[in-house]
Parts: sequence; structure tokens; C-alpha cells
Amino acid sequence: MAKKMQAAYVKVPFQFEVREVPIPEVREGWVLVKVEACGVCGTDLHYANVLAEDWQPFGHEVAGVVVEVGPGVYTVKEGDKVALESASFCGHCANCRNGRVDLCNKAPNFWSNESLGFAEYILAPKECLVPFDGLSFEVASLAEPLGVALDVVYTADIALGNEVLVLGLGAIALMAIPLVRMEGASRIYGANRSGGRRMDVARRFGADEVFSTTETPLDQYPFRKGLDRAVVAAAPATLPEVMPLMNFGGIIAYIGIEYGPRATISFDANDFHFNKLQLRASHASPALYFPTCLQLLKDGHVDGEAVVSHVRPLAQIAETMEMIRDCREDVLKVVITP
Repeated sequence: MAKKMQAAYVKVPFQFEVREVPIPEVREGWVLVKVEACGVCGTDLHYANVLAEDWQPFGHEVAGVVVEVGPGVYTVKEGDKVALESASFCGHCANCRNGRVDLCNKAPNFWSNESLGFAEYILAPKECLVPFDGLSFEVASLAEPLGVALDVVYTADIALGNEVLVLGLGAIALMAIPLVRMEGASRIYGANRSGGRRMDVARRFGADEVFSTTETPLDQYPFRKGLDRAVVAAAPATLPEVMPLMNFGGIIAYIGIEYGPRATISFDANDFHFNKLQLRASHASPALYFPTCLQLLKDGHVDGEAVVSHVRPLAQIAETMEMIRDCREDVLKVVITP
């Protein structure tokens, strides 16, 4: 095996480098994975815009092949296809032993590595490796964001017959639409600030009505019976706009990240109280549900091929990130292949 590999790094403001670096050495309990596909997440844009004050590796939606196994690893072997959980649970702490693995982030993870998913190889702990077959690597890399979508849908606690708004039609919200349908929603509204490809996929995935909030603001849209549930994968500023649309006892599930003044919102607490509303945060860390997500993709309940809009080589990471930033209407999920 070659001793060097290509790996990408990011730094504010929106700077990218592909460097030649050493291939990580396998150690006890860890596995070397040849990266075959790594999806670009909205968090990667945050790193480029705000978070990466100095050069750092990035990329965490990984699917690849095990090429070397360290001592003490018995769950996978060389040649296995695996998707990587971006965080896992330890199985030993009080939360885990009380059945709340969703509250544990104490397992080893790959975030402290000197290179991450946008590289030819990644070193990963045995806890985060999930074997799969029957899927392309590009589609298998969707297991991580699909897990995010599944978590926010579970958080919304959708019941049979609910009228549901899915707001902010990025890849996570688009994959949430068929999940909302499977939970028993009677009507699904898909809303996005801009039009384009995302609107078409939302209809294809099962949204009954799809509209642009630029053309028709939320407070002017003729919802059939009001909203019982809302799945919001948009900027925090949209939450006060959603609250007045909710029926008595409605639940809003939110997944989104913002920095600076726009991260703060305000709303009428009396209206919130007297309408018995609930605002619930979804934060899919640890990254659960991978076996379910991989099966949903394999069975076609979520059409991964339709979600992956672009596949680009690692050498074009800078141009690719610029495309994602500047061409949002036509970009769904972009996957990098080293």
C-alpha cells in the first residue's frame, strides 16, 4: 500500500486545500477504511464560513471498504463495505444502561483524526462501523444524513391523519418526506424559499402540495386544516413564522444550525403556552438508526439515487463547495469520491 494519500482541509473564509499526507496507522480497536464516497453536509459549509479558524480536516458522511483491521476488532474484516457513524454510544455509561443511548457520546470517534472523510483513507473506531451490501457507495453515504432525517421525524411524533409541514427542502428534509408519509400523515406540505430541483423531488417523494415561501409566504398559504406537526430544517428565523400556523397541541421538530445574531429568535410565549405548542430539538448525535436507514435505501423507500444530485472528485473540492454555496436551487446532495 502507498504510504501517502490525498486529503482535503478547510479554513475560513471559504478556503480549501488538498494535501498529500501520511496514511493513518491502524491501532488497537481501530480500522483503516478506504473512502469510496463522502457526502457534503451543511455543517461543512459552516466550517468554511465560520468555524474553521485554522486549517482542519472535514467530511463525515462516509462509505468505504475496510482495508486493514487493528487488534481487538472482530465485527468487520478486510473487504467489508461499511458506512461510518459520525458519533456512537459507549454501551457502558448510566445513560446507555438506562436505555438512553441517544444521550451518550462517549464512544471513540474519528473527529480528532488528522484527516477525515474528504480523503482517500480514514481511520475509524470499531464502534462506528456499520456493514452494508446491495447499495452503491454514493447511496450508502446517505445513511448518516438519512439518520438525521429519521431522528427529526421521530422527534415530531407524527400520528395517523396528521397534517404536516416540511420546511426547508434540503437533502435531510427531502428524505424526511417519505418517512413522514410512512408515519401516517394524511397531508404533507413541502415548502422551500427557492424553487427548482428541490421542489420536483419533494413532489416525487410524496409531498401533496409544494410551494415557494418567496412566492407565497407561510402566513398566506391556504393550509387545508392548519398544521398538526412541522418538521423544520430551515433557518431559526422561520420558527416564529411556523408557530402561528400550528393547531392546538401542535408539535414543531427542528433541525438547524446558525451562528451570530441570526441564531437568536423571539416569539410570543403566551400564544405558545395557551395553544399548548411544543418545540422540540432534534440533534442526531450519536448517529443512530444506520441499519434501518441502509435498509430503507436498499428497499427503495427512500430513493437515494434521486437525492444524490452531483458526484465530484476530491481534487475538485474547492470548486464543488463553491457550487453548493452559489447554486442552491439545483443542488441536493453532493458526494465526493476520492
